[in-house]
Amino acid sequence: MICKTMQGRLGNQMFQYATLRAYMEKYGNEKLVLDFGMLEDKSFKDELCNFKVIPYKKYVDHEKFKRECQMDLMQKIAFKKMIAMRKIIAIRGRKTHNEDSILRKYEFKKSKKLMEKFGLYFVNQGYIELKGTKKNNKYFYGFFESPKYFCNIKKQLMREFTPKNKKMFKNLKLYDLIEKTNSVCVTIRRGDFVDDAKNVGNHYVCTPDYFYKAIDKMNSIIKHPQFIIFSDDIEWVRQNMFFPKGTVFEDGTDPVWEKIRLMYSCKHFIISNSTFSWWAQYLSRNNEKKVIAPSIWKNYYQNDDIYEPDWILIKP
Repeated sequence: MICKTMQGRLGNQMFQYATLRAYMEKYGNEKLVLDFGMLEDKSFKDELCNFKVIPYKKYVDHEKFKRECQMDLMQKIAFKKMIAMRKIIAIRGRKTHNEDSILRKYEFKKSKKLMEKFGLYFVNQGYIELKGTKKNNKYFYGFFESPKYFCNIKKQLMREFTPKNKKMFKNLKLYDLIEKTNSVCVTIRRGDFVDDAKNVGNHYVCTPDYFYKAIDKMNSIIKHPQFIIFSDDIEWVRQNMFFPKGTVFEDGTDPVWEKIRLMYSCKHFIISNSTFSWWAQYLSRNNEKKVIAPSIWKNYYQNDDIYEPDWILIKP
């Protein structure tokens, strides 16, 4: 049994699911158990249910999940040791102002043997090779934000991350425009990146100037680009930013499963430092796509493992 307490919205959930699927394909298909109980407090929800993913047992009660998916004694001991060590490393990191660097080194070196032996896969940042275990139950923790975790099952993921529902009638003209033009998906992430004081310092990377530079760059590398703007605050973008003549805006009312399909249907991409826009470019059906991304992913930690080798990077 493979167990995971899910974190974040759709983009984060896709990274976590994709990592679990790749593990299952490599080491044998098993029962997948996903706990969404920790999302309810943040007003997030299970978004995977809207896609053609494999069946999974779903928990919305986190305490029930812990009771029914219990670790064995040795896993509990190993888990407690890992948590205690992470707290110690975090304290040392704050003193040296380099917490994430120290934590990552710890995760790569100190916890690797514990993970492999006891079926505890605890990855906060970056990529770590996930080896098999003889334990019947495996427990995954973290965001697993790297395509290296699932690079061997991309075609499978493209099928499974197809929305269950048909294209919405109101968007058929937009789909037609996307198909018939050299469409460029421009994803402008705002929301809690700019509304939450903590997130502004940690995650707000892509200023309007970044998008203006990226649009200029895209104009120079493809012919007749048709820019299509997507945002979680589309009205702010309409009123405060400037785009080339003929730019089209998604109306901002689409459910996330429809929005991601509209986005990945585009031919080229200007993305933000968001997992949602990351998946739009990854699920693209265009083998000749051009992807422009910010050279900085997070202000407090640079996750180089999330980048793909053929991206064009622009300094925000």
